[in-house]
Amino acid sequence: MLENFWYPILEAKQLRKKPQTLLRLNRSWTLWRDADNEPVAFPSFCPHRGANLGQGRVCDGHLECPWHGFRFAADGTCSKTPCQGPDAKVPQNLHIQPATLRSAHGLIWMWYGERRADYPDIPFFDDVTLEASRSSETSYVLPHHYTRMVEANLDMHHTPFVHKWSVPGLGAIVRDFHARLEGNRIYTTGQLCRAEQSEGMAFRADVILPNLGMIELTDKLHLLVASTPMDDGHTWLWCRYYQDYSNLPGVRRAISWLAVQSELRIVQKQDWRIFSGFAPGTIDDVDYHMVQADLGIALYRKRRRELLDLTTRAAAHG
Repeated sequence: MLENFWYPILEAKQLRKKPQTLLRLNRSWTLWRDADNEPVAFPSFCPHRGANLGQGRVCDGHLECPWHGFRFAADGTCSKTPCQGPDAKVPQNLHIQPATLRSAHGLIWMWYGERRADYPDIPFFDDVTLEASRSSETSYVLPHHYTRMVEANLDMHHTPFVHKWSVPGLGAIVRDFHARLEGNRIYTTGQLCRAEQSEGMAFRADVILPNLGMIELTDKLHLLVASTPMDDGHTWLWCRYYQDYSNLPGVRRAISWLAVQSELRIVQKQDWRIFSGFAPGTIDDVDYHMVQADLGIALYRKRRRELLDLTTRAAAHG
């Protein structure tokens, strides 16, 4: 995984009063909301005797362990050890180090990397300006490494083969294709054409490292995707469709909802059949041979490797 980046880990609306346990970024976390309704993430297992804090409850703005009633404030301080009595001094080794979280764009984000006084802004596609009332979203788990999913967001030329029943008559030739890297964002544009066409279906597919994707399916329909690693073999995938076909409140929600249902019931099932046949491992485990239409993917691999190498060099220098 790329270090010193923000990763979305959950839709904000999914975290309510009850704590919940999530596997994200190769670790089990318990998420809960404090007295100010702010999200908090602790390593899941109580430092006292290892109970899963996700089975506990929130009491007076503190998280209570389900086994012995030890309580923890949002900053990780152990505030109560019932078996020791109210005046007992709490040992330092009972305090918890919480993760750094932010809420933005309807998502809860976790910082993966070194702690610092100031953190960078949350990465997002600021050029997708449609309001939330025009969107619908969903999330699910895929049994594949997250890099596979990131690359899939830059791979439009599989569409006429894998999704030919969803988009009938779509050409397979990629014309007028352009890809470029600016900072940690990859931009790709092009057209999918039949042999007799000089113009076809225009597309745009972008990625912001480490794991955000945006596909402009039409000028009125955008898909945003986050592919967050759970562990080396599983990805939490979130997607949100924005539409600009209608201004009628009920209709605009319905269109984006139908797009999500199509994604879940048709498009993703078509992709899963291909993913299930991949060789095990990550994109680093296979030597692929790419063509011009894969330039966006090649840029992603190059930039990802540069960032991994920076982390390795920084670690070597202490």
